[in-house]
Amino acid sequence: MDSKKETIDIIKSLLCELSASEREVRNYINTTRYQNKLIKNLSKWNQICSSLDVIGDTVYSINDYIISEFPHQDGLKYIFIYGILQSLFLQQDAIRHLHEAFEIEFDLTPSLKNIRFIRNASIGHPTKHFLNKLNYYNYISRITMSKFGFTLIRSGEDGFEEFIDVDLFSLIHEQLTELQQIYAEIASKLKEYDIMHKEKYSDRLLAELFHPSMHYLFSKVSEGIHSASRGYEREFGLSILILIEEKYLKFIDEMKERSEFNEYIEFNLDEYMHAINILKSYLSENKKDLTEADARIYHFYLTENHDLFEKHAKSIDEEYRVDEKIS
Repeated sequence: MDSKKETIDIIKSLLCELSASEREVRNYINTTRYQNKLIKNLSKWNQICSSLDVIGDTVYSINDYIISEFPHQDGLKYIFIYGILQSLFLQQDAIRHLHEAFEIEFDLTPSLKNIRFIRNASIGHPTKHFLNKLNYYNYISRITMSKFGFTLIRSGEDGFEEFIDVDLFSLIHEQLTELQQIYAEIASKLKEYDIMHKEKYSDRLLAELFHPSMHYLFSKVSEGIHSASRGYEREFGLSILILIEEKYLKFIDEMKERSEFNEYIEFNLDEYMHAINILKSYLSENKKDLTEADARIYHFYLTENHDLFEKHAKSIDEEYRVDEKIS
């Protein structure tokens, strides 16, 4: 197999792996329990989102560079070379800042540092590159420019001069190999955090907060509504409704502790607790303007929507159990 084609195939494969790791990290930050926590620190949240976007953008730019025809015009040749080196530089910064946002330690490897050196010397600060207390003056040899590389000519103080043959495809391959592993480690670390979080609640199922015979409890509340003239049934119905309310308050607390309390569920539960309070007022005879027909409507709403909340609780429990088995 032609060595250049083989290198291109390897680079394409590495780009796919990098994209897969990016999706894993995005899945993590877009999960309610982690997004709620991360978004409280808006600066950190924006840094994560920006870093992920830049990594994704540079994957596109690198892929298009290796599959596109190299231009014939000298000016565009410079633009192509400037662009690919800057993409590699930005990609490194994005990975570093992603580690920083997640508070995961990160150090540039020697090969990544070398790529940064090539970028800085070639297109970052070529006209006065200050390095190790000395100034260097660099330029890309125009006649050597190709899709696969160029020669960098460096001059320094005291007559220093060197020629560096830059193999762009080797630099791309080296960087993607290292960053793919580093990115995969981030995804693995976040998955580990996820498993640890879920194991903490593996023996505290949300669905168990609700009585197995919740519909029986709702029927007793219904009897209290239909027996408005008899104090005992009304008081008993009220006590059962308060018991149901306590279960939902506990459900809310447990959801918040797990960081599963998003805006959608909060809105629905606020409405549900409002309906409970209205019905409590009726059974307490505090709301004189509420008719028995009104109370039956509120009771119907509570009974029907309870099944939705119980289903939601079971779905979260199932998600936690699935990850527990994987771990």
